[in-house]
Amino acid sequence: MSYIIAILVFGLLIFVHELGHFVVAKLSGITVLQFTIGFGPAIFKKQIGETLYAVRLLPLGGAVMMQGEEDEEAEKLLTGEKEFQVDEAALPPEGSFAEASLPKRFAVSVAGAAMNFLTGVVIVFLLLLPAKYASMPVISGFLEGFPYAAEDNGGVGFEVGDRIVRVNDFHVFTMSDFSTAMMYDDDACYDITVKRDGKKVRLEDFEMKATVPDPDGGEGLLYGFNLTAQPLTFFGKIGYAVKNAMTYLQSAMLGIKMMLTGQVGTQDMMGTVGIASQMGEMAKASMSAMWNLVAYISINLAFVNLLPIPALDGGKILFLLIELVRGEKLDPKYEGVASMVGLVLLLALFLFVTYHDILRIVG
Repeated sequence: MSYIIAILVFGLLIFVHELGHFVVAKLSGITVLQFTIGFGPAIFKKQIGETLYAVRLLPLGGAVMMQGEEDEEAEKLLTGEKEFQVDEAALPPEGSFAEASLPKRFAVSVAGAAMNFLTGVVIVFLLLLPAKYASMPVISGFLEGFPYAAEDNGGVGFEVGDRIVRVNDFHVFTMSDFSTAMMYDDDACYDITVKRDGKKVRLEDFEMKATVPDPDGGEGLLYGFNLTAQPLTFFGKIGYAVKNAMTYLQSAMLGIKMMLTGQVGTQDMMGTVGIASQMGEMAKASMSAMWNLVAYISINLAFVNLLPIPALDGGKILFLLIELVRGEKLDPKYEGVASMVGLVLLLALFLFVTYHDILRIVG
């Protein structure tokens, strides 16, 4: 049952993504020819007006195909057949995506990622509803033996009331950002920015290690901060959900950076099968933990879709930015070829990662 839940969750995230494209396209007066979830043979399809709605066998993708934007070869690759049942020649030209204004095309292209980000925020907000307090990255005191207080180090260090703003390249939205930043620095020497009395104070090349024993008897060492527990109002929960979403987004950016710099290899990559497996395991232990993972995946999906890769939304946005700079549209055939190549490469990557996911699970 937990794995069925994981599959349904993937379908939900894909649905809200495509729904974003669909709704903004409709609001922009663009004719949508097909709204499809999944790929492969259709298990359900229905033509309503000029739009064909379809749910396909493999719920691991989706598409909103619009007048003036659809690619017959790409459609065959996704669905296995040519399915449009509307004579495009009879459709009014003002409904064409290609003829829409650049701001409208940009809004349609970014809408899917925006919906995934918003979905992540909403999930975290719902998980926060029972909470009455949340720990903020604001220092309320120090544990006994804390060695980094400003008064003990000639004024260089932390003071009660400091809000931790940044550690190296990490913006500290929540304390998990602080922990992540400290973990990814090998020499324990940091550039830390705190907000103190309304002003930013920077601690440059500040050496800091976890040296304080846990007063509750837990294993390991602590940095020695006491943090401020802030009461959460309704709107405070919304704000804290947004901060958590920004933490997840920052984590996604870190993952891409580590891939590009070779800090992680193919053995560290996880695809839909691996994520579904992990989600299933989390569902067995805690539905709250599972939904927190879903929020994280949704925000990662938003970020990845905006990468400037052909066949992704970011690829379309890249072409729109080129058009904006050039002052005229590119030849559609170039975008079509790039999108087709990008789609084939993405499917190849999907198969490669899925293969390793299965090996990992079997192992």
